Order: sequence, then C-alpha cells, then structure tokens
Amino acid sequence: MVMIFRVGAGVGRAEIPALCADLAVLLRGRPPGVVICEVTGPDRPGLPVVEAVARLRLTTIGYGWQLHVRDPGPELRRLIALLGLTEALLNPGEADRR
Repeated sequence: MVMIFRVGAGVGRAEIPALCADLAVLLRGRPPGVVICEVTGPDRPGLPVVEAVARLRLTTIGYGWQLHVRDPGPELRRLIALLGLTEALLNPGEADRR
C-alpha cells in the first residue's frame, strides 16, 4: 500500500506533533506500506521541515511503514545534508541527485 502525505514547506515546530498524530491515525490498523512525503508550498524549507520529516519517519517506523521523501528540492536536500541526515531522511538515489 502507498499513501501520500503532504507537509507544507512553511511548517512550524508547533505543528509537528499534530502532523505526526494525523499520520498515525492514517496508519493505525493498516498493513505496512510506504508513505510518500511531499514537501509542498512556495516557502523555503527550514529546520522545522527537516524536523517534521524526521519525526514523520519515526512515526511510520513505529507502525511498520517506510517513509520516502518525493522529489526534495535542492534547498531541502542541502539543508538535510548540512545537518548530516542524508542517509536517515532521503531515499536511496535522492541523496545523489543534484
């Protein structure tokens, strides 16, 4: 099973627990699959977006699912790399895209 979950590029830290709770509700009781995380919106992604993706990944793992970030833009890829989280947050192949 594949599920799309969108995160706004302007997400704030205060919104992250609600995002994780929303995702948990969607995953609860379903057989494991893959959540495709799309970072959307006109805003530049900042640290809260990286934190949101990391916490959403932990949420999916808790339910036996996987999380893949779909087409992260160059700014998000650079920020993830700067924080040393490339292997943890980006799908194989996404880390090497330029």
